[in-house]
Amino acid sequence: QSPLRDLIVQALPSASPRGSSARTSSRSSSSQTLHIATMSAIAGTSAAIDAAAPIFADVARAGKSRCATSDGHRRAPIIAKAVVKSAATRSSSRLSTLGAIAAVVSVVLAADFLVFADTERQAGLAAWLLPLLADGSAGGWGLEAALCGCLVSAALIQRLASHKRSSGAAVEPAPAKQLSAGAAHPASVAAVGPGGGGRRSMAGARRASSPLDAAAAQPPPQSQQQRGAVAKLNSAIDAAAKRGDVAAAGQLLRDFEADGGQAATVSYNLIIRACARKSDVASCEHWLKRMEGAGVEVTVCTYNTVMDACAKAGAAEACETWLKRILERGMDPNVISYATVIYAHARRGDPGQAEQWLKRMLAAGIEPDAVAYNSLIHAFSVKGDVAGASRWLLEMRRLALDTSVATYTSVIDACAKAGNTEAAEQWLKAALEDGVQPNVVTYCAVIDACAKAGNLQRAEHWHDAMIAARIAPNAHSFTAVINACAKKAGPDGGKMAERWLDKSTDAGIICDAAIFSSAIDACGKAGDAERAMRIFRRMKAAGHRPTIITFASLARPFAYRGDWVKVENIASTMASEGVKSNEYFLYAQLLSYAVARPKQAERAEACFRQSIQTGVGVNEHVVNALMRAVGRPRCDQLMEELCGGREVPKARNAGGTRPQRSARASLDGADAAA
Repeated sequence: QSPLRDLIVQALPSASPRGSSARTSSRSSSSQTLHIATMSAIAGTSAAIDAAAPIFADVARAGKSRCATSDGHRRAPIIAKAVVKSAATRSSSRLSTLGAIAAVVSVVLAADFLVFADTERQAGLAAWLLPLLADGSAGGWGLEAALCGCLVSAALIQRLASHKRSSGAAVEPAPAKQLSAGAAHPASVAAVGPGGGGRRSMAGARRASSPLDAAAAQPPPQSQQQRGAVAKLNSAIDAAAKRGDVAAAGQLLRDFEADGGQAATVSYNLIIRACARKSDVASCEHWLKRMEGAGVEVTVCTYNTVMDACAKAGAAEACETWLKRILERGMDPNVISYATVIYAHARRGDPGQAEQWLKRMLAAGIEPDAVAYNSLIHAFSVKGDVAGASRWLLEMRRLALDTSVATYTSVIDACAKAGNTEAAEQWLKAALEDGVQPNVVTYCAVIDACAKAGNLQRAEHWHDAMIAARIAPNAHSFTAVINACAKKAGPDGGKMAERWLDKSTDAGIICDAAIFSSAIDACGKAGDAERAMRIFRRMKAAGHRPTIITFASLARPFAYRGDWVKVENIASTMASEGVKSNEYFLYAQLLSYAVARPKQAERAEACFRQSIQTGVGVNEHVVNALMRAVGRPRCDQLMEELCGGREVPKARNAGGTRPQRSARASLDGADAAA
């Protein structure tokens, strides 16, 4: 064993052994555990496990998981899987992650070939452990631990090869249940009673659903040549999938099987995952059916990938069906399985169903991870449900789950949709107190909340605070402030919007069509026609194509004045650029005829007829504007002739006469409806 010891000592000089004792008080927790990994590798006996048990327990507690080692080497690989999954998901510090990974190395090596029935199976475990720990380096687990894992796994594979050549001794096989992919020993689950303030730690983290884990679930090919062929196939499929060429990836697998090759689970999972990225549910289901027909083992990872495709395609019911299929086949769905269903309902904006599935997840004994909670919070955010989004964020904090900037941003966005400035500002402050650094999206959500409430002063305050925090503004942040200018009452709204437009240019922001349209909208609501036209020309000079929203905003201030000539000119420009009219532009045009002195009844009727012929919708605001332009009797006739006898609104005030509204109030009402 000395070559293996030397490799580890060279890689980790700080963890070099000082004898056989596992208890070295002068070392840190992680160094002690790495020391035990070295000694276990050298000893290769169950006694090493017993010596490592105290530090192993410390590491497990640091990773917020408990793993019993009383059964020694027979449970070692099962516990190893549980620990590495727990470390990948739960670890909140580099120290506990290093220790957990080192503990995995320790217990796997100490098993000393007493778990699996043959060396091929043991090689499969080593092949599973090697890339998992190697991936840990890129994931921030620490270069030392990843290198240790790679060296140990490589040495283990070499030792297996030597063992196979020199020893034909039979060993007692482990129960088949313990050899299943992702099977966690019950000892890897720590249950916490109600009100304890803790949380359950479950095996089944996201990394467990990787194709690598699926590959470990089935026996590897029986020959080196077959192993090499499958590895080459998987590499080619993965390369084609990364190029987005799913057809080529599928053809590679078909050709391989046509030549008599036996593809592995990971081969099919790679193709199904590529289809899922394109939200191609039909193709995912096709390859799953072919996989079953070929006798290749279908894992929970496979089903999760198909469910992911359904979620992206908006098929929440299909996600539920596939989860039920997992249960019907006697498999154990994991955190990803339930989280995908939650995400599917959240993406569709159905917080009620998303919440129900999270509760079912808890009832199944699986603790939702941060991704599941974030999806649920997003569902409430889409609906502008501040109470629901806030409730689940508070639950995340109670469970000590990691709350990210995306978590807080979703809640703040719910506040923005509800126009609840106070709540938005409180949650931003809570994020800062929680050590979460807001980003530009977070600040934009707060500014949006201020804009919806018409609080320009607070919108400007938070934009300045964002810059003071050294977060670079973008087009969206300036657009949010300009939207607040649009909400500002009085004639200064347009002037302030143009000032913020100039600020964005001075800041080096490349203004897009949205920021120009927002500025024009602010001018329109302020009745500042000349400023609106000036900004419109700037927009055209910048090479942006105006939308129907831009044209409707531009027509608004001229409609207020009854300047139907200018509105018709805008309509002509809009038609020449291929932009189709809608009911909001039609309303502005009809209003310009109604406000004009004298009224332009004939033009209003002609405009209305043409709009009906081109398929423009008719809402209540359009009917009101038409009635003001042509009078109620003629409006009734036009409704009968062109709109199937649609009723003309007959709202009355207390005196029995129709209340008079200013042109601006009427148009603002249409904007609110829009």
